[in-house]
This record gives sequence, C-alpha cells and structure tokens, in this order.
Amino acid sequence: MTLAKCKENFLELLADDENHVIALAGKWGTGKSHLWREVQAISPDEKVQAAVYVSLFGVSSIAELKLKIAQGVLPKLQSGGATESIKNGLAGLKKVLQGFHSGFSALDELALIAAPMMIKGRFIVIDDIERKHEKLSIDEILGFIDDCVQNHGCRILLILNSDQLADKKLWEQFNEKVIDRELRLDTSPSEAFEIAAQLTATPYAAQIKPAVEACRITNIRIIRKIIRVVNRLLAGRGQLPLELLSRIIPSTTLLSAIYYKGLDDGPDFDFVLSPASTLGGRLMRTAKKDVEETPEQKARERWLLLLDKLGILGTDEFELLVVDHLKSGLMEYSAVDQIFDRYLREARELTMRGKVEEFFRRYHWNPELTETALLAELRALLPDIGLVDMYTVTSLCNLAEQMADGGDVGRELVNRWLTAFRERHPAGTESDLDPDRNYFGRPLHPDIAAELRAIQARKQSSATLLEVCRKINDDQSWGARETELMKSVTPAAYEAAILTAQGPDLKLLMLQSMDFLKNRSTWDEQFGGATQSFLDACRSIVERDKGTRLGRLVRDLFRDAGIEDLLAPGVGSSAAPAASQSSAPA
Repeated sequence: MTLAKCKENFLELLADDENHVIALAGKWGTGKSHLWREVQAISPDEKVQAAVYVSLFGVSSIAELKLKIAQGVLPKLQSGGATESIKNGLAGLKKVLQGFHSGFSALDELALIAAPMMIKGRFIVIDDIERKHEKLSIDEILGFIDDCVQNHGCRILLILNSDQLADKKLWEQFNEKVIDRELRLDTSPSEAFEIAAQLTATPYAAQIKPAVEACRITNIRIIRKIIRVVNRLLAGRGQLPLELLSRIIPSTTLLSAIYYKGLDDGPDFDFVLSPASTLGGRLMRTAKKDVEETPEQKARERWLLLLDKLGILGTDEFELLVVDHLKSGLMEYSAVDQIFDRYLREARELTMRGKVEEFFRRYHWNPELTETALLAELRALLPDIGLVDMYTVTSLCNLAEQMADGGDVGRELVNRWLTAFRERHPAGTESDLDPDRNYFGRPLHPDIAAELRAIQARKQSSATLLEVCRKINDDQSWGARETELMKSVTPAAYEAAILTAQGPDLKLLMLQSMDFLKNRSTWDEQFGGATQSFLDACRSIVERDKGTRLGRLVRDLFRDAGIEDLLAPGVGSSAAPAASQSSAPA
C-alpha cells in the first residue's frame, strides 16, 4: 500500500496491544524507517514513543544485538528506585561473571545485557535485518524475538527489505509462527520524491519530480543523489528559463538513475547517447508486423517510450558531460558554462522544438483533430520556423501537403525557412551544409537542397589556394569545394598565389604545397595535376627571379627537402619524387 495508507494502518496496528510482533516490509530505500519515525512521533502510546531502535547492519551474533539494545536502553533510564535496582543487580552479576573469568572486568556491557529488567515491557525496533552478518541466522533472530515477547513482555517492530532477504523460506516459516501482522509498503514515486526533497532541498523540485515519476523511481536515497547532481550542475546560476530546465533536468535525472541503479528495467548509457534514441532515429524505425519482436527489441521499445515520456528528443555534449561527471565525480564547470550559454542563446530554438514536437504528437495521436485545426497549428509555427533544422521543416511541409488545402502552408513553411536561413548566412558566411551528406536518408525538400547546392557552387568558385592549404593543414580534411579547385588550378594561378602571399600565409602555402609534391603519388589521386602545377610555378619563379629573395627561398625549400633536381626543366613531370616524408609548417 502507499505511504499514506500504510501510515494510517500502521497506527491502528500499534494501538492494538495484541499485535506483539509487527513486520514492516518493502523495497530498499522506499521510506520504511522514515515512516516509523513519523508514526512514532504522533503515536499516543508512551512505550512506542520511548521505543529502542537498533540496526542489524553487520551484527554477527545475538550477543552483539543485545549489546546494541542495552546501549539504546541506557540513555532512556531515569534515576530512581528502578534504576538503582538494575545497578545493584548488575553489580552482583558482574562479580559472578568475574569469578568465572577475569576478562569480564572489561565487559560491563555483557552484564547490562544479562539483566532482563532492562528490556522488560519495552517496544524494540529492529531494522536492516537483510543487512545482518552472514554468521547470524534468521532463526536466531526470531528466537530472540520470541523470547523477548514471551518472557519479557516486549513488543517488536521488524523493518526489512523482504525482497533482499536471502533465507526467504525460513523467513516465511517463522513469519507464520512469530509475526502477528505484516505491513507491506509500496511507496509511490511522488511520495518518495516529497520525502527526498524534504531531506535534500532543491529549487528545481518542480522539474525533477515529473522526471522521477516518469522513471518510476521509489528509492529515496537514489532520488536524493539525483537532486544533488542537479543542484551541483546548476549551482549559482539563479533563475533559469523553463525551456532550459526542461532540456537538461530530464536527461540528468535519467542518467543519474541509470548510474545509481534506480531503474527496474531501464536503458544503459550507450542507448541514451546513441543516435537511435534521438527523435530522428525514432522516426527512421520501421515496424516489421509479420516478425515477432525479440526481448531485446521489446526492451528498446519500452526505453524509447520512457525517453518520449521524459521529453528527451535527443542528446549532445551535455549528456556526455553528465555521464563523465557521474563516473569521475569531477565537474568541468567551464564546459558546463559554455553549454548553458549556448542553450540560453538557443532558448527560442528550444521553445520552438517543443512546439514542433507537440505538433507531431497531436498529428499522430489525436485523430479527432480536423485538418483545418492542424493547418492552423502549422501556421502558428511560421514566425519561428527558421529556428528548426532543414529536415524538420521538410517533414512539416510533407505533412501539410498531405492535407487538403495544405499545399500553400507547406510552401510558406519552406519559403520562410529559406528566408531565415539566408539572413543567418549572408554572403561570405555561407553554411557548409551538404545536401548529399545525408547519412540517415532523411527527406529534404528540393528547394532547400537546391539552395545548398547553389551555395556550394558559389563557394567553390570563390575558393583560393591559400584557403585550401589552410583547411587541409588545420583540419586534415577537404571536401568537394577544395577538390574541384585543386583539380582545376593552373601553373599560372599557383604562381600568382605564391607571389601574392606574404609572411605566415606564404609559409603555410609553400610548406603545404611541398607536402603535396613530396607525397605526389597520394595527392595526385585526390587533386589531379595540382602538384605538377605547383612544380611548374616554382620552376618559373626560380628561372625568372634567380637573384631575388623569393627565388632563393624556393630553391632552399627544394634543397632542404632533397628534391632540388626537380627544379630543372623537364624533370619530374610525371614521376613522384623520391622523398616521401610529410612536412608541415613549423
């Protein structure tokens, strides 16, 4: 039963003196001890209020258990006739024990335990039974309980995680003989969070609680750890937009729950961080209706539903940072700052992404909505449509065109997106997006693909040799734009680039081009005759400007590389130079 119902029933059981032994069972960390403390505080029974609490964690013998009980009873003893009687009785017992063995002089605690009057008529709470030492058996514990009840008039409360109890058969056997009533606590995620939030305060309770409920986490200790992770990530940041909190808290909660093993049947880090868990990956899945799903596939479907319930549309470097923090305990605050600053700049994008996701949900799962209503929702997205990616706007356009009278709305979505795209990328800052690099095969509107290809064509025509050399040197990569220019470069164009460059630019251009020439067999496959054009340009400069500093610089570079003979006319026009080591700007 839930925490609220269990509390009510608990008080009723305690009020009945015939219930000598009560068991409070439930999953680990769900608030059993917390419930006991609440009930103890409001119980009208004085013995319940004065109860002695002991934990069996690590206890290996009944003697140790008795010692713990004695340590709990002593602070509750008050001065007076009863106390003096106990002390006198203990003094006599101590002398008897010392008569048997001198070592008892150091074991006053054993003498205390040996006085039955210490526990007579008391209410004793025994917690953490499943965490006892393996040397201490269940039958010993229950035998001790039976002795306390039958011979000393005690009442006992047992608090245990019954699902973690190793000797369950023996427990069930004695449960029938010793325990009078058993309460099973099934704390709800909401109740568990309320308790955790009381113990570990957070200003982000309104965002963490729904995520905890979606993950069905009932372990209070784990929820407190999740709260601490969120608090540390957001420490000192003050009031943050709800859009930002909605982006970071659900995934932080899920990843923390995975790390602290708070999910009964949840995904692992790899699944959450994989492309398959993103919205795009989910849309790419195709159901095979004639093939029975494997257990692994069914689990993945459950996990995807969990991500959907949490509102996690995708993951990026933030989730990687959270995983790293969980594993290492370290927090890269500078990296967190950069990510959050970007998220804040993208607050409108986050809001828009939420609106688009909501539209997709309503389109697919609200068949009662009319096409007129859906088109109205699409028109409401027009002002900020430029904030979504090109594949999302394509999907929205496709949905619009499937509806009657939706063609105009679809075209308006794409046209508005293209206008915003051009405003973000004016001349000189064009995007490097390539419509042909679509690894997931997602649909792309023809007008958007044409726009990207036009940008590519303009950039290819305006590229320079220096830019290509810098990109290859810095990024160790190149694309269609760079390949096209290098394949078409002439000796005259190469010579003009060398004559124009100065200082660091000249150094980069010459050394990278020397690398092309020295590794000609490799680069000729990529760039065609570019290496020959560079060699011809250098020959021309050396022949024409023999006495100039530039001419000497070119000759020195070739001599230091061991390929000075290539500067002679007619040499090395097709064969690769002997040297093959790579050079790079110093």
